[in-house]
Amino acid sequence: MSDCRASFRRVSWAVCMTVCLCIGLPGHPLEAATGGMLSSKADSGTVREALIASPDSTASDQKEPSDLRSRRLPPGRVALISAALPGYGQIYNHAAWKLPIYYGLMGYFAVNAVNYNGKYLDYRNQYRMDPNAAGAAAAAVNRDDYRKRRNTQVVWLCISYMAGILDAYVDAHLFDFDRITDEKVGATYPQGPAAPILSVSMKF
Repeated sequence: MSDCRASFRRVSWAVCMTVCLCIGLPGHPLEAATGGMLSSKADSGTVREALIASPDSTASDQKEPSDLRSRRLPPGRVALISAALPGYGQIYNHAAWKLPIYYGLMGYFAVNAVNYNGKYLDYRNQYRMDPNAAGAAAAAVNRDDYRKRRNTQVVWLCISYMAGILDAYVDAHLFDFDRITDEKVGATYPQGPAAPILSVSMKF
């Protein structure tokens, strides 16, 4: 009698274990990518696995911000070259459309400065020839007037020149700003190993 009871217990235990294993195992095996994210869908009462994405596959497509600037000159060097060659920074930063404005302003102020300087020299020489002449007072007034005009144009010429250098420096800093910002915002996976995540959606 005791042997029958022991056999019955062993059979009952084996049946229970089999039932538990059958309930615990899914109907379809889940396929996992190394370090990836798992997604399974239940369709008609069964669990199906769909691989969503793997961070290893996207990591190779993403570039570090330092790689984007590895082949570009430092902004300070771009500014120095622009000081020696006005307009170099605009060409280097792919902003050549600024060159007509840049050169147009500098040319305008330079031409005006040369013209006003010529008239200033004429009236100065006229005044020096005979300071006591009848038109000496008018020559002195015109001399001073054109000297101020010439100096003003030279100041604006220097401002335009410095603005071109500053523009080259700032553009060199911000050349890859949009691309780097998009990559930082678009990064969705951590650098370290990611734990598998299981998401289940039911369809009725």
